[in-house]
Amino acid sequence: MKKEEDPATGMLSIPGFPVVLVTVARNIMTAAAFSFYSFKPPCVMVGIVPKRLTFELISEKREFGISIPRADQLEIVGMCGSISGREADKFTKTGLTPMRGKVIESLLIEECPVSLECEVVHEVDFGGTHRWFIGEIKAAHIDQNYTRDNALMYWAREYRRVGEIIPVEQK
Repeated sequence: MKKEEDPATGMLSIPGFPVVLVTVARNIMTAAAFSFYSFKPPCVMVGIVPKRLTFELISEKREFGISIPRADQLEIVGMCGSISGREADKFTKTGLTPMRGKVIESLLIEECPVSLECEVVHEVDFGGTHRWFIGEIKAAHIDQNYTRDNALMYWAREYRRVGEIIPVEQK
């Protein structure tokens, strides 16, 4: 069961290099282009390729949800990252439960231990592959048993767990 927390606590629940599930309206997209932006006010940013449905929906709705999946939800993350929301309802396809937020109209994901409700406050376009949406966290919902050690991370083209030490081969 998730407990409502203040937005700053929600921000501190995010691990470094997290994989996130971005929700807008009833669409879900997997994203690794995600980062903190500000602590006061609490803001995060997500980079999205303009040709994606999620980009169109965020541009129109000016809001998005961020759900932090657990490391054992890799199959769901993969599915949400490989199916287009133009072709399928990802909530139905994955069996995920839509969750109504307190502030935004877009759905959140019940099965994810952390869900953040964000309103777009700025958009950044440097002409690269992704356009960045900066969202102020307006509400945070965190499972009472959640720790960042349960989160799924991605860097160097590999999925990882928080806190796992990866041995480096000595030369």
